[in-house]
Amino acid sequence: MFSGSHDGAQRSAMLYSFMGTCKLHGINPMIWMVDILKKINHHPAAEIQDLLPHRWKEMQQMEPVL
Repeated sequence: MFSGSHDGAQRSAMLYSFMGTCKLHGINPMIWMVDILKKINHHPAAEIQDLLPHRWKEMQQMEPVL
């Protein structure tokens, strides 16, 4: 109703789900979104699941701090 179309509503639900998953795992959704948008273009399609919030958090903990 408020998304303009059925497809718009599905896309909104997907984004809300990502944001909820970030919250569940104690991740700042804005930091996660900015980081994956920078990486997604060069990330292998077969490993796209690594960009999901819970896997992303695991990868962040493994990266060395400079």
